[in-house]
Amino acid sequence: MSFELGELSIPKDNLLRSCYFIATCELLRSLYFSFSSVSVMIMHSNTYTIMAFSSTVAWILTVVGLFVGLLKGQPTLLVFWLLFTSFATGTDIIYLIWNVTSSPVFDAQHFKHWTISYLGIFYEVTCLYLVFRYFRRLYSYILLEGDNYDETSKEDHKSNETETETETKKGTTEKTTDRY
Repeated sequence: MSFELGELSIPKDNLLRSCYFIATCELLRSLYFSFSSVSVMIMHSNTYTIMAFSSTVAWILTVVGLFVGLLKGQPTLLVFWLLFTSFATGTDIIYLIWNVTSSPVFDAQHFKHWTISYLGIFYEVTCLYLVFRYFRRLYSYILLEGDNYDETSKEDHKSNETETETETKKGTTEKTTDRY
């Protein structure tokens, strides 16, 4: 992937670069909201601020999962981030629709708030699309239904691509190449 001999090197793949950029932006956003929720929780400690703080902790953990999934090539962690972000984006969409339909007045302040919410949703959907494309390319040969994504190891992939010797019924050896 992007690590060779324990040293950090920049990936040559543009899709992987953009996924790292997304993970970095998500980490910065989650840390910002975590500090904001802590400051609000210090001033007004109630159930909602505690829930907000615990959700930012979960957000930080999913972003760490995204980083580890990108670095180690583990698609299960990418799926974890994709599901969490899809749920959060769906919640944002429902919140935006509720906010627009329940507003009694259409003025500049509401329009600005709705536009910012819409741009945030657009950003999240774009991030979901790019990470999902990387996930599909990472495991393009595995069907998404019912398989354990981390069951196959790198040794299995290497052995399938190299030549193997098999013995036939006549006692002779035959070289074959197993590829997907």
